[in-house]
Amino acid sequence: MERGGRACGALLLPALLLPLLLGAGPGRAQYERYSFRSFPRDELMPLESAYRHALDQYGGERWAESVGYLEISLRLHRLLRDSEAFCHRNCSGAEPQRGPPAGLARYPELRLFAGLLRRAHCLKRCKQGLPAFRQSQPGRDVLADFQRREPYKFLQFAYFKASRAPPRPRGHAHLGTTPITWIPCSENSCVFFFSDHYIEVLECKIQCEENLTPVIGGYPVEKFVATMYHYLQFAYYKLSDLKNAAPCAVSYLLFDQDDKVMKQNLVYYQYHRDKWGLSDEHFQPRPEAVQFFNVTTLQKELYDFAKENLMDDDEGEVVEYVDDLLDLEETG
Repeated sequence: MERGGRACGALLLPALLLPLLLGAGPGRAQYERYSFRSFPRDELMPLESAYRHALDQYGGERWAESVGYLEISLRLHRLLRDSEAFCHRNCSGAEPQRGPPAGLARYPELRLFAGLLRRAHCLKRCKQGLPAFRQSQPGRDVLADFQRREPYKFLQFAYFKASRAPPRPRGHAHLGTTPITWIPCSENSCVFFFSDHYIEVLECKIQCEENLTPVIGGYPVEKFVATMYHYLQFAYYKLSDLKNAAPCAVSYLLFDQDDKVMKQNLVYYQYHRDKWGLSDEHFQPRPEAVQFFNVTTLQKELYDFAKENLMDDDEGEVVEYVDDLLDLEETG
């Protein structure tokens, strides 16, 4: 009775469901064989709403109604747990056919980003294809109640007050403390949290050059990084140091391959290479320019991957994707 007040604000669920729940019998509602992929549609509802409604009925001493909704709450909790475990198993080493870009071995931070985005993409597609995740998700306090087996305490007393035979003790096995029970839930939530964070980080990194571009004479400096190499090559040219001017020109063209003026400068340096003692190595971009170009290119590719696969709605592919995961699990 002491918990009745806690659930007073819960939303009432449709009364039409109650005969279905009470007619199911104490064992059927949770322990029959079922598929978490094709859970009966007429029994689907948000776990938190069902549980809080059960506590409302409990607080009002409507014992039969409380029993019915506690039973369906346990079944919905099992559905959620099994669905979480399925996605966890199949996305732990996710390697989709079309994933983040290659070439990340030299950049540990970007490699971490790529792995996290790949995992989040797999989890998103997996969850979109399962009934448990098409309902509003329960809060932490509700999940904590189920982990502490609180629903069974209420259920036992409600059965007693309703003068009905209590469910067999084997029900506790469905809320056992096996390692996979709640680790996937918290771990998968962390994956989405950190993937969202890293997407914001990637967006910030991509916009860094634009946001830090100086404004001179009321006009922003366009192509800021490339322009710095243009100024640098011109300064070296005025110092008659073509051995340093040429690499700056090549570096500029990394960021703006179609710039006609810089291409003409490069032709000039090539024409006078013998006069100034230039070799092929002087027509290679500077190392820091190559690194900056490679990193920013990979960042943009990762961000595009995240936009396409994590931020946009790709629900049309979901059902087929979950079918593939189920087939893989069965053959494995």
